[in-house]
Amino acid sequence: MTSSTKRTTQLAIGYALISALLYAFYPPLAKLLIHSVPVAILSSLLYLGTGIGTALIYPLVHRGHHVANGLKRSDTTALIAVIGFNIVASILMNLALKLSDAGSVSLLGNFEIVATSVLAMLFFHEHISQQLGLGIVVITIASILLSSTGVLHFSFSLGAVLALIATACWGLENNLTRVLSDRDPLQVVIVKGLGVGIGSLIVSVALRESWPAIGTVIAALILGFFAYGISIVFYILAQRSIGAAKTSAYYAVAPFLAVVLSFFLLGERPTALFGIALVLMIIGTVFVTLDDMKN
Repeated sequence: MTSSTKRTTQLAIGYALISALLYAFYPPLAKLLIHSVPVAILSSLLYLGTGIGTALIYPLVHRGHHVANGLKRSDTTALIAVIGFNIVASILMNLALKLSDAGSVSLLGNFEIVATSVLAMLFFHEHISQQLGLGIVVITIASILLSSTGVLHFSFSLGAVLALIATACWGLENNLTRVLSDRDPLQVVIVKGLGVGIGSLIVSVALRESWPAIGTVIAALILGFFAYGISIVFYILAQRSIGAAKTSAYYAVAPFLAVVLSFFLLGERPTALFGIALVLMIIGTVFVTLDDMKN
């Protein structure tokens, strides 16, 4: 590896970690906002911030180059499905944050790996290796522990269940997005962001949610812009240099960074059950990311 290639690789790894860090701010900061912003409106503002913000920086990323793989009219059905599942998932995840602590919800986000892999196997006949299967089992066990309200009197936390349903929706959305995988990713993000933002806004009107103060609205838009929009830009920049598998491996630290941020920003304190689940989630994530990097 030449010194130039090494610097490019190191820079790409830095991009992937910045992407993970930016997204990691979503759970704790959304938890703070959820006390003054209804769940559907929060979802709308986060995604509108993503769509509008990404549209503004789109020319800077492409620097005037022609985009040969832009979205086409034939992608409409897939985009509508992706937007629909994201509306459901984002609202449920915000509701989960309202009902549960941000640390647990952050870790439960890893269940998206399980949902994506299992659905890909069932509907697209993708092979699940022994190592990936083991990672899925360990993550599932950790998710069950995080969903439990106790050991002696076992019952499921409503917030955790909603988070799992949200990640299942995102898992299905991930499989639907495969038909858009050769399209310009920033165009997909812009359309998805604006679509989910407007769709969630319609849901908020149907639920008769009340709008928060203008300062809170701006804060939610900025959070969406950075945690979703700018995060995705850095993810794409990293992917261009080190590939999808390695980028996703480095990005896998996002839920764990979110846990640390939740402890510092929200003062959340882990229980013994949370600690066991955290260790299992780390082990499961390592199995999954190593399997990705082999493929």
